[in-house]
Amino acid sequence: MDNNEIMKKDKRFEKLGIGSFLYALLYIICLYHNASGITYPFFAGGTIWFFGYFIKKIENGENNKKEHINRKFLMISIIVSGALNCTTDSGILIFMNKVLMFVLFCTLILQCWHDLSGWSITSYIKGATSMIFGSICNMFAPIGDMLARRQLKRANADENGGNSENCENNIKDNAKQKRIFISVAMGLLIAIPVALFIVILLASADAVFGRLMYEIFTFSIDIDINVLNAIVELVKILFSMIIVFALCYGIFAYNAEPENIQSLNNIAVRNEANIDTYIAVTVNAVMCIIYLLFSAIQIFGLFLGKMSLPAGYTYASYARRGFFELVFVCLFNIFLVLFTLAYFESSKILKILLTIICACTYIMTLSSAYRMILYIASYQLTFLRVFVLWGLVIIAFVMSGVLICIHNVKFSFFRYTLIVVTVGWLVFSALHPDYWIASYNIAASAEGQEYDSYYLRRCLSLDAVPALPQELLNSKDSSYYRRAQQYESQTDGFLGGRRFNISKEYAAYKIGLKG
Repeated sequence: MDNNEIMKKDKRFEKLGIGSFLYALLYIICLYHNASGITYPFFAGGTIWFFGYFIKKIENGENNKKEHINRKFLMISIIVSGALNCTTDSGILIFMNKVLMFVLFCTLILQCWHDLSGWSITSYIKGATSMIFGSICNMFAPIGDMLARRQLKRANADENGGNSENCENNIKDNAKQKRIFISVAMGLLIAIPVALFIVILLASADAVFGRLMYEIFTFSIDIDINVLNAIVELVKILFSMIIVFALCYGIFAYNAEPENIQSLNNIAVRNEANIDTYIAVTVNAVMCIIYLLFSAIQIFGLFLGKMSLPAGYTYASYARRGFFELVFVCLFNIFLVLFTLAYFESSKILKILLTIICACTYIMTLSSAYRMILYIASYQLTFLRVFVLWGLVIIAFVMSGVLICIHNVKFSFFRYTLIVVTVGWLVFSALHPDYWIASYNIAASAEGQEYDSYYLRRCLSLDAVPALPQELLNSKDSSYYRRAQQYESQTDGFLGGRRFNISKEYAAYKIGLKG
């Protein structure tokens, strides 16, 4: 390692070391054992501020001045996603909010170092994947930077003392020590599992040796259980901090290197669509024939009811069948059209065929939604059924973007899709579907319809509590009281206050756990 490389690593550690440690500390304070507390939006805001501040400190972070997706939109959406986490008890909503935050954050980081104009959705996936794995591979960069900083300090000390020869010798000695350390570590990683395997075999072969090994490796220590739990908790906290620190540092260590930025740009470059168009025309023509026939059946058979049904089918049973299959076909059509546009030469015939496929996809989406609505009318709501309806609405919007892509090559499909999915999900999450599910099912039961009482008592989150009658909340086989009580026990004290959650707090109040 030459002096320039050592100085470069020393400078990087000076910029990022303390900041990454403070970010890891922020993570522990806000999110450790706290998946949906009031500290989540503060963590989201702190993350945006931290990365924005340190990107400006790294010279390469200012290379890309062009915004492909409005950064304010990305940042506001990340904060809103974090804020929604502390307003709901639904595990699915919390998980999906986190997934959305992760996707938006990756897009924001990519945009800070790269010009995303012209990137296809495939380019985004390639770029994000490369950045994630590159950051993971650089998790050990802090160790190398710390060693480089130590070497530089020793070199400067020797240089100030007027002994340049000792300076060079120290650098060589440090390099040798590092090589020996790495070699010994690798040797231990290999030797330990092999030695354990051999010890097990030998202990099984000889009873005296086995007893000796047992006495060596088994010992007991009298320790208070509370002290032991505190030690275990402290180890978990330190481990979590180390992982977050290393990941944070790794992101900057990877993206701050010009060669990595250039490599990522090369990976994400859109390939020219150069496959013979007649292959795509043939495939899509066959699909069009199938889809047109299916769409005609949906219009005349399902929507208008003018076709005879197969034997043994009633109109209701026919209508309620197959919506999940149709959802899959709709998603397949989106990928089919995008793949065709990306890798095949364009032509007027191909554009017409792809437009027909998009039109048929709209009919399939409408058919699937109609079937689901009929199913709900008979069997009431569940989260999955509501989620499917939301997904169909999003598919319809995404298909509109696909349709624009067919006739406008410069249209940014990823940006459009990201905005549609982000806004759609934030609205869906903010509405707390469990509340509306409980309200609808209770209203249906009041009108004499049968409903899944077990689902209403046991399967919804505390978001549904405002819509439930008091007798159902206090029922012995209802899980709401137990979950609200568990939340109350976890929010005691200053540290417990981090777990404050609006939905859980209101549920505890309505159940009677709060005055």
